[in-house]
Amino acid sequence: MRSDRWLWVILCLGAAIRLYGLGERSLSYDECQQYWASQGNVLRSNRTITLDPPAFAALLHLQSLAATGEISLRLLPCLLGILGIPAVYLLARRLSDDAFAARASAFFFALAPYPIRYSQSLRVYSLTLLACALLPAFFLTELTSPSRRRSWILGGLACAGLLTMYGVVWLVVGMLAILALLPSAREFSGRLGAGTALVAGGLVAAPLYAYSLPAQMTQGTPASFYDDKFLPLDGLLPALRFLAMGLLDLFGYFSFILPATGLAFGALAIFGMFHAWRRREGRMASVLFVFAVAAAAAASAFRLYPFGGTRQMLYSAPLFYAFAGCGIAALRGRFGGWLWRGILASLVLGCSLFLVRYHTEPGGQEMRPVLQYLSRKAESGDRILVNKDAIPQFRFYYGGSPDAVRWGKETVILDYVQEVNRILASEPSGRWWLVFSHGWSDERRALLARLDPRYVIEDRFEAHRAAVFLLEPRPDGVQDRFSLGSTP
Repeated sequence: MRSDRWLWVILCLGAAIRLYGLGERSLSYDECQQYWASQGNVLRSNRTITLDPPAFAALLHLQSLAATGEISLRLLPCLLGILGIPAVYLLARRLSDDAFAARASAFFFALAPYPIRYSQSLRVYSLTLLACALLPAFFLTELTSPSRRRSWILGGLACAGLLTMYGVVWLVVGMLAILALLPSAREFSGRLGAGTALVAGGLVAAPLYAYSLPAQMTQGTPASFYDDKFLPLDGLLPALRFLAMGLLDLFGYFSFILPATGLAFGALAIFGMFHAWRRREGRMASVLFVFAVAAAAAASAFRLYPFGGTRQMLYSAPLFYAFAGCGIAALRGRFGGWLWRGILASLVLGCSLFLVRYHTEPGGQEMRPVLQYLSRKAESGDRILVNKDAIPQFRFYYGGSPDAVRWGKETVILDYVQEVNRILASEPSGRWWLVFSHGWSDERRALLARLDPRYVIEDRFEAHRAAVFLLEPRPDGVQDRFSLGSTP
């Protein structure tokens, strides 16, 4: 890897893309939730706030001891995302023994939208992609060239993966099943050491699972709430249709979202699997990919989180990129070479279009400018009512007096106005600021017309999906100063 100049070019390109604009957006609701999950007692706060194991929260806790700025915090997932590029290269090299396939895989991963997006998001996903690229890579290496040091690394990676995202369990179980059941696995000298390392890593992770998983399972969405997102059990044809569309969506999610790209790059990855099948390592990786995805699809018949759902299947993404790289490599000698060159060019074009939209269109909830406006306009004695869905971001950005703040208990997607009116009636004050964020929309803004008629909206400021409104007691005969129909 150190001597492959093309890898260094790809790595520099991917790093530049991930570092550019790292702090241009406010921390979103989910990012702030992840931040608060890393504070205090990490095990306790993580299990009550997130649906993920505590590994990323523990890393974030250590980093936040040094700095808590937006860019400083996002440097952690950004660094993990950059390291994912050579990790995918290593995985593709191990299963194919082809330098060009490894470069193509790393190039795909460097330019795919979601690995870029996750590198700039304070979430567990960059760590998941890194761990799940290294885990099968070291698994295949340990089978062919067993060593005590490498087995320790494999066990550590298994533990780290399991403690990063619950869905990684399907990857570890798949590796153990391959060692036990796949005939070609018996030809490897490191079979026993690899199996022992995986079991040891699972046992180390087990106590933290026992502590956090039961509480986090109670936070998950029940199947009855999202029936259309679960594998149907009422017939074979609906189930097959669900699986086919789900697989297409998954491939689109790993590549460029659109159905056509999901179909094209999915076909490319499947072609790469057949190409890699000629080697024992390629056969094992192919079986592992199919097993892990099928296991998660079966789990989704019962629950969306924490073992089902598209994001929970990110553990299979590095294998997808590796197989797509193998598919590109297999096309080098076909069609005069124009097809594989066209595929690489399409990656550049698709990434360019994504980056233009990503850096020019708003995303998340822009709470930072909303709180900056509030800090300039708020006067001594003003009260602030923070909607429940805005609390994580408000706590992160607010630097004023905590005595002025009243925390809402009603989510904005329900009848939040009733709670506002009840508080206005029970705690009359000269001026109230209402703060909204996650879930805020034109529809939710229109409901403000039902506010207590004794108050008038005297001021407001809205950014992307976040807003603050100033309420003052209404002078007799004075109409609303601000219309609620549109954003200024």
